Amino acid sequence: MKYSEYPYQRINLKRFQKDVEIMINNFQSADSAEKQIQIIQSYQQLQKETQTYSSIAHLNFSRNTKDAKAVEENKFYDEIRPEIAAIDNQFTKTIDSSKFKKELLEKFGKHFFNLISMELKSFDPKLVDLMKKENELSNEYRSLLAGAEIEYKGNTLNLAGLSPYMQDTNRETRKEAYQLRDSFFKDNEEKLDVIFEKLVKVRHKKAQVLNFKNFIPLGYLNMNRSDYGAQEVSEYRKQIVNHIVPLVKKINKKRKDILGYDEMFIYDTLYFKEGNPKPKGGLKFQVKQAEIMYTELSKETKNFFNMMVNEELMDLENRAGKSGGGFCTSFPSLERPYIFANFNGTDHDVTVLTHEAGHAFQSYQSRKQPINRYLWPTYEACEIHSMSMEFLTWDWMHLFFKEDTDKFLFKHLAGSLAFLPYGALVDHFQHWVYENPEASPKARKLQWLKLEKIYQPGINYDNLEFLKNGGFWQKQSHIYEMPFYYIDYTLAQICAFQFWIRMQEDKESAWNDYLKLCKAGGSMSFLDLVKLANIKSPFDPKVFEEVANKIDNWLTDNSL
Repeated sequence: MKYSEYPYQRINLKRFQKDVEIMINNFQSADSAEKQIQIIQSYQQLQKETQTYSSIAHLNFSRNTKDAKAVEENKFYDEIRPEIAAIDNQFTKTIDSSKFKKELLEKFGKHFFNLISMELKSFDPKLVDLMKKENELSNEYRSLLAGAEIEYKGNTLNLAGLSPYMQDTNRETRKEAYQLRDSFFKDNEEKLDVIFEKLVKVRHKKAQVLNFKNFIPLGYLNMNRSDYGAQEVSEYRKQIVNHIVPLVKKINKKRKDILGYDEMFIYDTLYFKEGNPKPKGGLKFQVKQAEIMYTELSKETKNFFNMMVNEELMDLENRAGKSGGGFCTSFPSLERPYIFANFNGTDHDVTVLTHEAGHAFQSYQSRKQPINRYLWPTYEACEIHSMSMEFLTWDWMHLFFKEDTDKFLFKHLAGSLAFLPYGALVDHFQHWVYENPEASPKARKLQWLKLEKIYQPGINYDNLEFLKNGGFWQKQSHIYEMPFYYIDYTLAQICAFQFWIRMQEDKESAWNDYLKLCKAGGSMSFLDLVKLANIKSPFDPKVFEEVANKIDNWLTDNSL
């Protein structure tokens, strides 16, 4: 069945609540663990249906934010999602108080009850209205950016459409593209500030309702972080400053020498004088090459990607009104994932496809997990699958880049490393924001500039006013929509680098461990999944030295 044929309907909230109430009553009166397990399984199916319809509504809105019907359906689910969460919470409390808890623990594992514990600490029915407001504000931000209409060279472009010009070989073109983006954000600065101000206040209020000092501990609970906290993350960021920032400075100096510039600006995005590598064909070409790649990688990826193509489970085209960025979603009752992206003719097309394919592949491999909470792991573990897939497919990059393959590999590795300080910067900034919820918009921007000097020393915005005044972070949707998510990319990147190293040493072993990791889904915590995959914790300081040295040596040996 193709995506266009998927059944869709609004759920009946009253009926959903009634069904759950009946399940709760039956669960409480059950005289055996077996009966309670059966009820949990029935509840799982009900949840899957609800989540599937909600995912379809969100995806359709993302595909066309200007479609009135899609806007209406997405709004409906945004409004009721907190109420669904409240109903789910009732059932969760019931499971937690089971008189057969020991047997349930044996059946579903300790991680299931760890997740339950975090949910009970992070949710209260009093939060429902605040959650609705938060969803509303996130959608307002998303729609504001998706609605960008920028005139350039006779074309009307959205923000994603500017990207090719931001990597143009002509320096003046790149500067103009950055100026246009800068102007868009400058023109909408007040709106962006107001939206974020309201989001911070809403999140702080949620924390207060739950008797937290600020949003940070609630944010960590929302991310289901069970085996590390803010202190470990703080020490981890220091490792990035100590080991990665100097290496990135070295890479940027090399780029400066290659390009022959006296001074490097934000719009100097090239790694090579002749330009960054580009795929040798458009969307259809790239999908065809990906089919060859995944056919050859493994039988599992062959079956998976053929399904994605045949059932039309990808939307990769950039177009007006479409939400920016890329993501993977899933429809659990149908056991299918979906890849969403915005191709723009740059090398990012290939990395976003392999990245989101990593998410989708994991989702498909773990689709039979017995508990919905296990279908996806926690976010930082999720990103191991996606970021590692970018490296696991290196041997096939020639299909996309032909004679420019070596250039792509160099840029991909160097760029992945350069991402780490930026990811840590975003995280450090968010911690400061929620520690200081009363800070003004101006104070936030000044703090961003202060932290930039630590994580991205030497960055030069030239005369781009909005960026010079500390506004760069406002383009980062995660800061608005998913607080504290961004550090997860960096944690996963350290894990992915280890898979990259292992692929050079023993491809079969690396792939088998990756496959094992995908099949495990979310049945373990982040650090337990890392152990399962036979890689080291990113919180181990020794890992940074090892990874940094390996990458430094490779970039030196493969210098172009």
